[in-house]
Amino acid sequence: MEEQEPSRTVSEDSSSAYNNSSSRTGTSSPEMLAEVVFLTTSLGSVKKQFFESNRAKHLLDCKGLVYYLIDTNKEISDATGSKDMELFESWKSEGFLRLCKDEVGNESVVLPQIIIDGFSVGDNKFLQDLEDDGDLDYIVARILCPSCLKEKEPDVLTCPKCNVEYKNIIPDEYVDTPYVRRFCQGSPC
Repeated sequence: MEEQEPSRTVSEDSSSAYNNSSSRTGTSSPEMLAEVVFLTTSLGSVKKQFFESNRAKHLLDCKGLVYYLIDTNKEISDATGSKDMELFESWKSEGFLRLCKDEVGNESVVLPQIIIDGFSVGDNKFLQDLEDDGDLDYIVARILCPSCLKEKEPDVLTCPKCNVEYKNIIPDEYVDTPYVRRFCQGSPC
């Protein structure tokens, strides 16, 4: 399958880039860390996606990163009352998720997929490459741009090199609610 870069749109509302009023100011603190969203599937019948999702989740857990887990399995989303499918469909329509084409030319969303500060960095292989190159910690600390990997100030909302806009994609009203699941080291937090 051939992976495509996501199309990028500039948000009209730059205030959506804030988790709270202090999340993008100050020095390195837990509030300064980037928003990490892990798009996955719990559907075991698609074995490649399922096992790659487990690998990516394991890396995030080993790193001790706090991340939001969005399960694209509609049955799980419906059964738990989560907003996973609502968010997934919204992000698909906004066009910032990475897509791949199958042999016939049909496009589908790459799973698993890791999104950092509103930018899709890719699947578990891209995540592992960022870790192997030593870039993942700097991206999460907001010292490197997740798009172009150039140094930047932690509090900027747009990359000065590639003009990617950083934004939180989990709505404030879903944070700290049962609507989305937040994990740290494999446990809900």
